[in-house]
Amino acid sequence: MAKTLTLTLGYKDTNFIRKMKFGGLSDADLTNLVANVQAFNASIAGGTDDGLNEFFVSDDFDATNNIGTLAGITAASTDDSTDTFVV
Repeated sequence: MAKTLTLTLGYKDTNFIRKMKFGGLSDADLTNLVANVQAFNASIAGGTDDGLNEFFVSDDFDATNNIGTLAGITAASTDDSTDTFVV
């Protein structure tokens, strides 16, 4: 059974969020999900993300005031899904 991963991204100094969905994943794809999210957020907080926080910006991004840069993944959830193909 395929799984869908939903990530919720939070942004600096704004209440804007973005949800990203990734489908067709296996249990193996989701191994160490919590540890990987924590490492990703630590990289952003530590400034070692190589500019990723300025690539995934919010819709209300303001470079002048440094508002709307990616602060991290605020939530991650998985759902089981079953595809039914109609031919």
